[in-house]
Amino acid sequence: MKTISAGVARRTAFALALGLLLLAAGLRLWGLSALPPGLSDAEVVDIRVAEAVRQGRVEVYYNLAPLGAAGGVEGLYHMLLALTRAFTGGGALGYRMLSVAAGMVTLALVYALAGRLYGRLAGLAALGLLAVGLWPVLLARTVGPHTFVPFLVAAVMLALALALPVCGAGSAGREPRTALFAGLGLLLGVSFYVHPAAFLLALGALAFIVFVIVSPRRLPPRTLSYAGFAVLVGFIVAVPYVISSTRLPELAGVERLFGDYDITRHPPLQAIIDTIGGLFFVGDASPAHNLPGRPLLDLVSGVFVLLGLLTALRQGRHPRYALPLIMLLALLPAAVFAAAAPDFNAMSVLLPPLALLFGLGVTTLHSSLRGRARAALLVGLLALLVFNLNWMGTDLFVRWPQLETVQQAFNGRTGALARYLDNTAGELPTLLCTPTRTGPSPQITEAQRVLLAMNRPRGALRLADCGTGLVLAQGGERQQVVLTEPGGLESIPPPLRRWLESGTPLVSDSLPPNTVIVMDVSSALADQIGLFTITAPVSYAPDAPGGAQEAALPVRFGGNITFVGYETSTTRTFKPGDVVTSVTYWRVDGPLPPDMRLFTHVLADPASIAAQTDTISVRPASLHPRDIFIQVTFVTLLDSTPPGEYDMSIGVYQDSDKTRMPVLDDDNQQRGTRLFLPGSAFTVAGEGGG
Repeated sequence: MKTISAGVARRTAFALALGLLLLAAGLRLWGLSALPPGLSDAEVVDIRVAEAVRQGRVEVYYNLAPLGAAGGVEGLYHMLLALTRAFTGGGALGYRMLSVAAGMVTLALVYALAGRLYGRLAGLAALGLLAVGLWPVLLARTVGPHTFVPFLVAAVMLALALALPVCGAGSAGREPRTALFAGLGLLLGVSFYVHPAAFLLALGALAFIVFVIVSPRRLPPRTLSYAGFAVLVGFIVAVPYVISSTRLPELAGVERLFGDYDITRHPPLQAIIDTIGGLFFVGDASPAHNLPGRPLLDLVSGVFVLLGLLTALRQGRHPRYALPLIMLLALLPAAVFAAAAPDFNAMSVLLPPLALLFGLGVTTLHSSLRGRARAALLVGLLALLVFNLNWMGTDLFVRWPQLETVQQAFNGRTGALARYLDNTAGELPTLLCTPTRTGPSPQITEAQRVLLAMNRPRGALRLADCGTGLVLAQGGERQQVVLTEPGGLESIPPPLRRWLESGTPLVSDSLPPNTVIVMDVSSALADQIGLFTITAPVSYAPDAPGGAQEAALPVRFGGNITFVGYETSTTRTFKPGDVVTSVTYWRVDGPLPPDMRLFTHVLADPASIAAQTDTISVRPASLHPRDIFIQVTFVTLLDSTPPGEYDMSIGVYQDSDKTRMPVLDDDNQQRGTRLFLPGSAFTVAGEGGG
C-alpha cells in the first residue's frame, strides 16, 4: 500500500509540477514581443555584441566602450544568443527566447533540487514561488547575461546535491560517479564566461565541498579525490578566462563584481538593511527591473522563507540543510554590494536559495501539522499562489507597462514603431528613414533600434536617410514613410519635404504622433518627370563616343539604374566656400549593386574637377524595381575656387572597385561614364562679387 500511495503521490506531484511549468511558460511567453515595450539600452548593447559574434568576432571578453557602455562583458551568453538567433530569428521576440528558455530550465532545476533535498511538497512550493514571481517572470522576458545567473546557481547546487552525499544516510555510502563530478567542474568553469557572479558561486561550491568532506559522516573513500577532480576540471575550463583577465584587467569580471559599489554613499550596514528590505518591504526602484518599490516577495512568502532559514540553521550540521545556507551566504555579497541596493538584477543570484528556503519552510510547517490543519495549509498555499498570480499579472501586464518611466527605460517609442511595421510592412510599401552617421559611433540611431526590435523579415522595407534621400516606391504609388527621428518633418530639407507634405500623417493611439506618413504621389511624380524633359537638359560627356551630344531623358546607366531628371536651381552665382545643392531623380530597373554610389562633380572644364561629393542616401539592396529615389547632394566649393563658369556632371560607380557604370543610349551603346547637367551650370564670383 505504501508503494501504491508513493506512486500516486509521485504522479500527482509530477502533474502539479507540469501544470506550474505550463503556467510559468504562459506568463513568460504571453505578449513577449510587446512586453517589455521595447529594447532597453543595456539590451541593445548585448544584442550588438551578439551580432559581432555572428560576424565572426569571438572573444572571452568584449570591450563595451565602442558601443557606448562602460567596462567589458563575458562572451559566452552572446555566443549562445548568436546561435539561437539562427533558429528564432531576430527582433524582440527572437532575442528574448533564450532568456525564456533559461528561465524555464531554472524552474525545472529548482523543482528537482528542492524535491531531492526536502521532498515533493518543497519542490512544488519552490517551483510555484518562482513561477509567478514578478521579477523571475520579468527576468525571463529581457535580454542579457544576468538572465542566466539563476540557471547557473540552480545547476551548480543540483550538481553538488547529486555528486556529494547530501540527502541522507542512504547516500553516504554510495560510491561517487565520475560524470557527476565532471559535470560539476564543467558548470563551475563555464559560469566564469557568463557573469562575474561566478566568483562567488565557485566560492560557495568550494565551501560546501569542504563542509561535506570535514563533516563527521562516513564518506566513500574516493569522494575527496573526485572532488579534487571536479575542481581541476573547473580550473582547466577557466584557464582561457584567467589568461584573458591577466591580459585585460580593466575588463575582467573581478573588477566588475563590486566595481560600482560606493562605500561612502552606501555603507555596508545600510546596504544590508536595504537588501533585506527589498526582499519583503520596499523593492527595487528601477522601472527596468520592477514596478518601482514592489518587494521581491510578499510578506506571507517571506514568513515561509524565514521559517525555512531557521530550520536550516537548526539542522545546519546536515549537508542538505547546509547547502542553501552556504550558497546564500556566499552569493549574498553580490546583492548587498550592488551599486544601488536593493537591485533585483544583482539579487538574481539569490533566487534559487530563497526558493529552496521557501520550500523548506513549507515542508517544516506541513510536517508539524496533523489532519485538517495540513489540508488547511495546502488550501492556504493554493490561495497564496492565486494571490501572487493575480498580483503579478496586474502589476506586470497592466500597471507596469503604463508607466512613463518604463516606456523611457525600454525605448517604447521605437518598440511601438517596430510592432507597427511587423503588422503593416508586408502589405504596404514602406520607407524607413535611417539617418546616416559618418564615422564610427557608439550610439545607434532610432531607426536601427526599430530594426533590432522588428520580429518579421526586414526585406520589405526601403531604407533611406530622409535628410538627403527619399524613396517613392513603385513609381510613387501608395506607400508609408516612417520618420524615426524625433524632429519629424522639420528636419527634412525642402526638396524632399514637399513630397512628404502631400501625404497624410497616420493618427493612432499605439504610435507616436507624426511618425508615419501615408502618401500616394504617382500622378504628381509622373508630371514632375514629364516636366524634366523640357526644363532639365542633359548631355553626354565631351570625351564620350559621339561627343557632347544632347541626351533624351530618361538616360540608362549600367547596373539597373536610370537617371530620370534633376531640379534646376534659381541660384546661379556662388562664392568660394559656398555649398552647391544638386537634386537628382533616379529609377531602379532591377537589383542594384549593394555598394553603389553616386558622384557629383563641379567642373572648371571637362577634365578638371574643382569640387566633388560621392554619396548615396538610400540602401541600394533595399530598393525594388520601379522605385524612384531622390538624391540631395551638397558640394562644398573650396575657398581657393577661382572665379569663372562651372559645369556639373553626375555618374554612378561601385565603391568596392571604383568601377563606373556606363551611360547607355537608346541603342544600348555606351556613351561614356558620366552625364553633364547644363541646367545646373553656375558662376563663381570673384572677390567682392555676388
